[in-house]
Amino acid sequence: MRRAIEQLLESQPDDRRLRDHVEGLCRDPVFPGLTYFWGPRLYARNRVVFRPFILNHYSNWAIPTEGSWRRVVWADHAAELEGWLQAARTNRDVVLIRRLQQWKYAAQKHWGLDASRWNTALVEAYKAAPTPAVRAIVLDEFDTWFQLDEPTAVRLYEVDRASSAFLLKHLPFAGWNEKERVMWDRLGALARAVSDNTLYFALYRRLMPVARWRDEVLGLASFLSDPGALNQALEDRHLQGYRIDYANTVIDLVERRGRDVMPYIRAKLVDIVGGWGRDKEAQRLIALAEQKGWWDLWSATARAAPTKIFQAAVGKTMDTGLPPAVARERLNVLAGVSREWNWPGIGLARVHTLDDNLACKVYQSFPDLIRGPLRLHVTPHWWGRGYPKLVTLAQTAGDTEVMDTLAARYATIVSWNQFYKPDKKDEIAQTATTLATYYQAIRDQDPAEFARRSANVLTRIPAYATFNQNRLLRSNDLARLLFVRSLDSFLAVPGSVQDLIEGSNIHVMMLAYRVLALPDARARRLAADNVDILLGTLLRPLRRKTRLAAFDALVNAARADAAVGARVHARAREALKLPDKRYPKPELVGLIGRILAIRPELATAAERPLVYRRQAAQERAA
Repeated sequence: MRRAIEQLLESQPDDRRLRDHVEGLCRDPVFPGLTYFWGPRLYARNRVVFRPFILNHYSNWAIPTEGSWRRVVWADHAAELEGWLQAARTNRDVVLIRRLQQWKYAAQKHWGLDASRWNTALVEAYKAAPTPAVRAIVLDEFDTWFQLDEPTAVRLYEVDRASSAFLLKHLPFAGWNEKERVMWDRLGALARAVSDNTLYFALYRRLMPVARWRDEVLGLASFLSDPGALNQALEDRHLQGYRIDYANTVIDLVERRGRDVMPYIRAKLVDIVGGWGRDKEAQRLIALAEQKGWWDLWSATARAAPTKIFQAAVGKTMDTGLPPAVARERLNVLAGVSREWNWPGIGLARVHTLDDNLACKVYQSFPDLIRGPLRLHVTPHWWGRGYPKLVTLAQTAGDTEVMDTLAARYATIVSWNQFYKPDKKDEIAQTATTLATYYQAIRDQDPAEFARRSANVLTRIPAYATFNQNRLLRSNDLARLLFVRSLDSFLAVPGSVQDLIEGSNIHVMMLAYRVLALPDARARRLAADNVDILLGTLLRPLRRKTRLAAFDALVNAARADAAVGARVHARAREALKLPDKRYPKPELVGLIGRILAIRPELATAAERPLVYRRQAAQERAA
């Protein structure tokens, strides 16, 4: 292999053709292990052409003929590799520099780095850098996955305090074991000496042992009299990590300072009681809040705690014989989102759900709460948690609001058991069938009422609520009734179709377009009345099936009114100029042709057919 590579390097002057040849050689499993040989040569020859190839096939491990892996030792090829590393530094090729340095300072056995050699090289390079800009370059070159030790961190910080961000990025990871948390007191003292509180408290939160943190914050609670200063000090020292027992310390803080520490507790409540294995902590804090009469803390803790703690709080409120006004107030404060995750462009919220029996108990006493604040907490799930008893209660009571709310949620759940476990009883599918029977009876008795109720259900379905519409329609009787089997019923109430057009779910919008495309005079008139919205479907991003359904609705609108047909025809011709390669242009041309068939006066001179039949007949007669 080495001889073949060497012959190619000598015989092929064209770099691009040479790259093609070596790409053929790289299929051999021996090839990556020869990176020390071909890497420096290709990089020196033309780094622009060969750099992607080098990074794709780079390796410091080799497979000998017997088939076992072995590390290629840097020292065995130091002359070539050191020159390659220097060339990469000259070109500021940071990605390649990091890989080469990991090779140079690799551990003698197994994977990973030789921490001692790596840290020594880091400190020497950082001290040798003459300017802050060069020191920043050094840190960038050593910025790979590794963990610093305190002596190395101290030496870097003594050279330049600007290294603090790098130090925090490479602190030791304590993991699940609290005993691995060891505070870097020497570095912390240096940071405090120069008033670098940002570094000090970042080290504190990541490395401070839990026992020391507990003693210190309890001492602060006894020492600091100002509540604002105390809460700020507690937040600065709030530990970060896994399996940290906050609850005992928080309870001691409350016993010493009462509501003075409430801002800190509320801000860190998810850390204190949230997550797995925090049931006991949540129960202790809830019991303390009940004892003190702090119902704001009680409700916030119940929402932040695991679901069974939330349900226990609701159940206790219903079972303790409280006056109705008090029970209502406590249920109101329990309602809402438990926690949120927010990123640029997307956000997620977690809401606890009530089980069926508990929801029925609340509904029997406070039906308006299930219709209002607690509505979020009665959401069925595909894994089997449903509300058949609540559906029965609401149907018996004639509660259309609760029925429509539950129907909107059941209409989006796929019954997976029908595909994978057909013999297993599926409570979700059965409840969806019950709801389908209920709404079908309304459709058969009063189509107008069905149109209003169904539109109310469908417009409550949020965007991205369904991901496999075909499977949903195959397994869910309610979805099949609303999306497939009742199209003409919506025409009884034109306002319901307009609501569907403006729905947030793409399948609901597609349903509206299919209704407007029906061969019915009411559908044609309604499509013409909503042409302003329909014209937007020609230009906005849409799924292919939805766009084709909108095309059919536009044809119906053109049938109803000549002026509308002219508008649709003009806008369709404009859409032909769109650069989107995935746009269904053949179908768009078909739309234009269908409109011209309905409104031939819109055709241009070139589009009008020439018929010679009459002239030929005259010639035959003569």
